[in-house]
Order: sequence, then structure tokens, then C-alpha cells
Amino acid sequence: MVERIVWIGEDDPAVLELLAEEVPAGFSLVTSRDALPDADYILNGASPVPAAMIAEAGRVRLIQRVGAGVDGLDLAEAGRRGVPVANLPGVNAAGVAEHTLLLVLAVLRRLCVLDGDTRRGEWEPNRALRASAELGGKAFGIVGLGHVGREVAARARAFGVTLRYFDAVRADPGVERELGIEYLPLAELLATCDVVTVHVPLTSATRHLIGPAELAAMRPGAVLVNVARGGVVDESALAGALRSGHLGGAGLDVWETEPVPPDHPLLRLPNVVATPHSAAQTRDTVRRVFRAALANVQRVSRGEPPLHRLAS
Repeated sequence: MVERIVWIGEDDPAVLELLAEEVPAGFSLVTSRDALPDADYILNGASPVPAAMIAEAGRVRLIQRVGAGVDGLDLAEAGRRGVPVANLPGVNAAGVAEHTLLLVLAVLRRLCVLDGDTRRGEWEPNRALRASAELGGKAFGIVGLGHVGREVAARARAFGVTLRYFDAVRADPGVERELGIEYLPLAELLATCDVVTVHVPLTSATRHLIGPAELAAMRPGAVLVNVARGGVVDESALAGALRSGHLGGAGLDVWETEPVPPDHPLLRLPNVVATPHSAAQTRDTVRRVFRAALANVQRVSRGEPPLHRLAS
């Protein structure tokens, strides 16, 4: 019997084409929410899965998130109904780490400003001379040394930076030695690093973790990059720190409101590089994520417990 997988996520044809290519034999993929009552599995992208939707899917055997975050997914309701929920920690870490370094370099070298000048026929090689800088030799701080943070550290080492990190749970000394990274309390890290990148989940404890006091404590001229969740950084305070010249620039892939409004104050600043929550959206990453998600579906189909089941 063919088992039915219902996709609850974005309806972008490029995404759905990649997903359809990975569906294994013996399963059918449905992209209509009308099919929820007959769903054997829910494959969930970034779209919410509220209690009512879980209740509608009365026979579902697994809700599989195609990523690490579970924002908008009602774990409590799934738990009440005995529906296992699984995510994919670390599966997109490589792509997000590469995007992190992309944003760091783009901000440091004022890439978007120079690109715009060149396209307009304004040939000004020295336009960003006073504002741009090399990454090599800088103190590089990582907030959150999970899957993504460790991948960022491994890549940043190639630039000859001094690596420092903060995490609510300190890493094993062996991990610190392997990465060549030093643990510091958050306040000390912010005060001593030229570049700070953020890689923590959004929880009640991390909302506005980087707020007015933390931004004020950062080294003058420092660069902040957030590829975690928008709410981790106080955007209003960040805009103020950038406008005042206290910070040298910011790279942002995530926003407190998504899609980010086109009149957002941060989008008006030339020292901000902005992307639309796309750090993990490469062909390679998306294929890897879908394969891992569908492998978990197959495990449940065989009567095995899913990997990375979340407590609910």
C-alpha cells in the first residue's frame, strides 16, 4: 500500500521539484492541506503546524520537520495525541556556516556598495577604503557553539582569526582544542571581538539576547552577523548602534518579522547586508535535508523509532 506524505511548507515550485525527486518508492507526496485526514506523515517546512492541523491529521504517524527549528509547531498538541515529532539538527549546518562567512566578508569589504557603484558606472576603487577591512587577524566571536557554530569556527580558522565563543553550556575541552577556540562569558566576548556571529535558537531565554546593553558593550567598529532567529537580536537597538557609528556593520539573514517590511530601518543603512532567511537554501543543502527527512519517514514505515525525536 502506498503511504501518503503531506507537505506543509512553502509552495515554491523549485522547492517542490527537489522534494518530489527525493520521494522514495512506496510513498506519494501531496501538497494540499485538504489531504491531512489521510496523511500517514507530515513533512513540515517553515510553515506553522498548529493544534487544529494536528487534530485534523488523525492517522498521522510522524511529523517530520525539515530543519532544526520547531517554531510554530505545536509540540504539546502532538504529545497529547501521541504523535512523534522529529527534527534534523545539524543537517543544514554547512550551508548556514558558509552563508555566515559570506555575510561577514560582504560587510567587511562593503561588497554591496561596491557592486552597486560598479553597476551604475561609478568606477571608484577607493570608495570603501576607510570603511572596509580584512578578516585575517581579527578576533572572531561565536555566540552558540552548536552544529552551525562549530562549522563556522572550522571555516573561520582558515582566515587566520582568533576564535572565541560563548554558549550557555560550555563545550568539552577536547572540542575547544580541536577547533582552536576559547570560551568567554558573553559580556567579555562582545567587548573583545571584531566580528560576532549568532547561532542560538530563539527561546524565552534568548529573546533579545543581543539587546541595547550588549550592543553598547561591543567593540567600536565591530560587525554583527545573525543567521539564527530574528528575535535573538533587538533590531531597533541594532539600527541605533549602526546609525551612531558605534558598530561598523551588520549582516542579517533572519528578522523579527518575516518577510521583513521593505521600509524597515535596517534596510536603509548602507553598512547592512540583508538576505531573506536563505542561509540554508542551496540546492545541495535542500537535497540533503529532504533525504534525511524522508529517511526518517522510512524508518517509521518499517516500524523503527524516528531519529531525533523531540520531547512533546
